[in-house]
Amino acid sequence: MKPWQGQVNNFVGQGGEAAAGRFLQQQGYEIVETNWTCKIGEIDLIARQNRLIIFVEVKTSKTIASALQMIGQAQQRRITNAAQIWIRENAFGPSYLFRFDAILVGSDQKLQHIQGAWTA
Repeated sequence: MKPWQGQVNNFVGQGGEAAAGRFLQQQGYEIVETNWTCKIGEIDLIARQNRLIIFVEVKTSKTIASALQMIGQAQQRRITNAAQIWIRENAFGPSYLFRFDAILVGSDQKLQHIQGAWTA
């Protein structure tokens, strides 16, 4: 990878995350965290709607199909483990539901929201 490619990829990814955040807000979610990090990893978006908390991985690629392939099992485990830390740090009790979603963004800025993309 050329040095400037990393910067371009980061910029494109940030654009996808911003679009995903706007999409969730339009669907009635409150964005609680963006790019939340801990020692295990990063969660792109954490959003809330009533008593539902969703942990969202955003992937931007030329096509939505190729974006979905970018979320592997190892990454799912890291996000799941990071989410457990976030839940402990924020003291959400058993009355809350938690879900892992993916939002895929194509180069044409079309989005696909996959609710329950994986389970913990």
